[in-house]
Amino acid sequence: MESNIKGLVAAGHEMASELKAECGAVDMRSVAKLISDLATQLEVQLVRANALAAENAGLKHAMAVTLEHVSVTDAGQAGVAAMIINDALHHSETPATDAFLAEVRAQVVEMFAECAYTLEHHDHAVAFAAELRTGNKQ
Repeated sequence: MESNIKGLVAAGHEMASELKAECGAVDMRSVAKLISDLATQLEVQLVRANALAAENAGLKHAMAVTLEHVSVTDAGQAGVAAMIINDALHHSETPATDAFLAEVRAQVVEMFAECAYTLEHHDHAVAFAAELRTGNKQ
């Protein structure tokens, strides 16, 4: 998805430059398609951001509810609260967050692939990035 967004950004900047330079020499169908693609990607990103925000709100609420029921005034109870919160966080389903983090990890591996000294390292890194995106590697 990231490469698609980067491509749309590059195309948008290029098209804007052409419009400025040639003032009307750009095919309006390609402008309309670019605008449509940009709108679609923005919509996808909005859905993604909303899903992340909802998961974050749920995790914060769970932590707040836990802290309401556990007194943290003495050191022993603070440890109990931390264990309860840790267990709750590790047993929470967060598919949007998991997908986002998988994408970030894959992008880092792809950045490494661009710097790889050998084709073998590059190919291995690209394959590993694809596995990260599908969730097969963590």
